[in-house]
Amino acid sequence: MFITGWNEFIAGQWLPKDSWTGDPFSFVDEFDWEHSRDIEPNKGWGDKGDIYYLQLVGNVRKFKGMEPPLKTSVPKTIKIGNVNGWADVEPYFHHYKGNTLHRNHPGRNNLYYKNSTGRNDLVGAKVTRDADKLYFYVETAEKLTSRNDPNWMMLFIDIDRNKSTGWNGYDYVVNRISPNGDRATVEKNVGGRWEWEPVARTKFAVNNNKLELEIKRSVLGLAGKEINLEFKWNDNMQENGNIMDFYVNGDTAPGGRFNFVYTVKK
Repeated sequence: MFITGWNEFIAGQWLPKDSWTGDPFSFVDEFDWEHSRDIEPNKGWGDKGDIYYLQLVGNVRKFKGMEPPLKTSVPKTIKIGNVNGWADVEPYFHHYKGNTLHRNHPGRNNLYYKNSTGRNDLVGAKVTRDADKLYFYVETAEKLTSRNDPNWMMLFIDIDRNKSTGWNGYDYVVNRISPNGDRATVEKNVGGRWEWEPVARTKFAVNNNKLELEIKRSVLGLAGKEINLEFKWNDNMQENGNIMDFYVNGDTAPGGRFNFVYTVKK
């Protein structure tokens, strides 16, 4: 495995002859998007902007191996509103802390980068189940913001782990519609695009920096079936329908296009 660099700054910068200032300038291996060697995700390739990054991850995993999946605890019925009931639920899906820092910095010439979308810093999640329901839990580094905020604490679920179904594989989303009272809206994807239709209202609760909710297995098509799903939490998406937004705005756990995996028998 030969990695030549993360972005263009690894390459030589070529300026006009006999001059060290001004334009035009070029990077010899950055002629255009098609011929770029960059691994870093970029906007130039649209929703495929992370293709080289994902190839890097895949090859590193082949080279170094991966830790085995974490052990899943026994089925448990959770009483929504009592966060202490999650204490013995395993595994705990960790997510790195501190990536909601606002960015405000000048770039080259008149370019300026500013992003203040970081809001709820996601740090961990859990899932459990009983014969009738699935239960989801997420926590943040600090107290959660108001549930009335736009694009607040959305849960994406890939119920069949099939990327050809749903929006980029996600068959259901919760909280795309702002919750009302103690009920959140579960929506099912329509046609693989960023189109969703409500299929259920379900109970949820917030306690300081913790959010929990329940979904009937029948709503997700999992009544009496084994569970093999992927999920992610996202807060404060800005470009609805653009999966590359997961790399840029708000916070998502796990980062980018990655998902947590939850697999158990019936």
